[in-house]
Amino acid sequence: MNHAESKLQQQCVAWFRAQYPQYAMLLVHPINEGSGHTTVDRRRQGIHKAEGAVAGVPDLLLFMPSTHDGYTFSCLALEMKTSKGSQAQAQKDFERYFTAAGSIYLVIRNIDDFRRAVNNWLHNTPYDLKVAISNTHKLVIEEREAREREHFYKVLGKK
Repeated sequence: MNHAESKLQQQCVAWFRAQYPQYAMLLVHPINEGSGHTTVDRRRQGIHKAEGAVAGVPDLLLFMPSTHDGYTFSCLALEMKTSKGSQAQAQKDFERYFTAAGSIYLVIRNIDDFRRAVNNWLHNTPYDLKVAISNTHKLVIEEREAREREHFYKVLGKK
């Protein structure tokens, strides 16, 4: 990924986390890069490949189901590209497999494309799933805060 694509991705993730904090854990970047230009990089790539890394995986995956035109899709893949950028062959191949498996793959060229795509996707996510995820988010935050309070009081020597 080049620098401009990285900046775009960072902007998109920051917007998503601010706009949809309850869904933030479901938008992930599958770390899959590596230049392969040094021995250390090639070794690391070999380890990642053995662990399951696949060439062409998109920059972001949103693990929320959404219904469009009567079909339910399990995941949204988002590949960041500049206005002039194009997909590598491995990315095109991955897109073909991903869509054949029943998910949606989009190339995102700017923050507005990302916002529209995500808002449309989430607008079509079943309400009961959004509620379940939001409730899980609240519970996780409450549990995290309780652990932090417990740790704080332990440090202070209080119960």
